[in-house]
Amino acid sequence: MASMKRIWEAVRNGANAIVHGELLLRLRVDRYFMHILYTFLLMWLVILLDMRVEKTMAKVEKNKETLSEMKIYHAQKTVQMVSLNRISTVQSMLEEKGSDVTLPEKPAIKIKK
Repeated sequence: MASMKRIWEAVRNGANAIVHGELLLRLRVDRYFMHILYTFLLMWLVILLDMRVEKTMAKVEKNKETLSEMKIYHAQKTVQMVSLNRISTVQSMLEEKGSDVTLPEKPAIKIKK
């Protein structure tokens, strides 16, 4: 029973030390204060860098999706441009619009200066 009383007293003493902000002083770690502060700073930097890496990775994934969409769009436009490359297609489009432009019948004449 005496050991339970000692344990309870130690727990109560530790809780009081935490509440009053004296835990580190009671544990006599005041000489290691700079080491504790340095460790805290390093942990804070690690967390900050991890958050920035996560943000960058999310941006990379978003850009990959955008890039794949743009590749599909580019492929579609390439197919459209290839279909317009045929003379017969262009001529039929001009006829639909009612244009008088047709294929040249004679070769081009060079004008000399």
